[in-house]
Amino acid sequence: MNSLRVANSLVRTNATVAVLRTSSSVLLPLAQRASSPWLSQTPRQTLTVRPFSQSPNLSKRNRNKEEEVEEEDPRGKKGKKNNKKEKGSAPQEQESPGEDPFNLDPLIALFQKAESHYASQLALLRSPTGRFNVDSIGAIPVSLDKKSPVTYRLQELATVAPLGGRRWSILAFEEASVKPIISAVLKSPDFNQQPQRNEENPLELTMTVEPEKVDDLVKRAKDLCTEWRNKLRDETHKHETQVKKNKSLLKDDLFKIKEALKKLQDERMKVVANKEKEVVAAIQSKAGK
Repeated sequence: MNSLRVANSLVRTNATVAVLRTSSSVLLPLAQRASSPWLSQTPRQTLTVRPFSQSPNLSKRNRNKEEEVEEEDPRGKKGKKNNKKEKGSAPQEQESPGEDPFNLDPLIALFQKAESHYASQLALLRSPTGRFNVDSIGAIPVSLDKKSPVTYRLQELATVAPLGGRRWSILAFEEASVKPIISAVLKSPDFNQQPQRNEENPLELTMTVEPEKVDDLVKRAKDLCTEWRNKLRDETHKHETQVKKNKSLLKDDLFKIKEALKKLQDERMKVVANKEKEVVAAIQSKAGK
């Protein structure tokens, strides 16, 4: 009985070795089986392989985490900084340091510049000769060559000086500029007269400026004040539009800034109104009205 059990165990052992040899030889090519004598002596060693079902999924979230790097915070804390560059994304505009949306100094400077300009223009209307002065006469465009569109300011070609009353002197620098200056003054809609040559000095021209009518002066004063008001409105609108681009401002902040702009504009409008009344009164008193 024991002999039969020994025989059966030997048969099972030989069968197992044969199966292992056969499976090893089938898995490898013929060339490797021929060059590997150990296949005929020992069973094939199996390798542990992790199936795909156990592999972690490299999702978009995981990829983003891998692209994040740690950087040291100046306060001793560690923060994460994303170095990923997205394709097609526009660079974010950074506000220049020092810009304060509640700071109205830039707008105030523009208002002061406008006030200086229009106040000087209104002051000319109160002079005895009205708006005609050295600057207005010297600004007449002069063409030295009829075939060329290039023009020069009269004060670049001559010296303008008052002779007293309503008479003015124009002293040319060169003889070649005398005739073009005469032609330019004659064509000017503001003067519309031909300067006269000085018999003692051929380079000097004299002209008489006719005073403007009172009604024309008043109209010009009101037109200048209207331009002044429009300038104030335009600058205020530009400033408000620029402030609205700041997306970090709250609705309450925008409301406060808008109220401050309106208050500043109203104050300047009062200045324009007072200046207009003053100039119109001066013009009419000069004419005896």
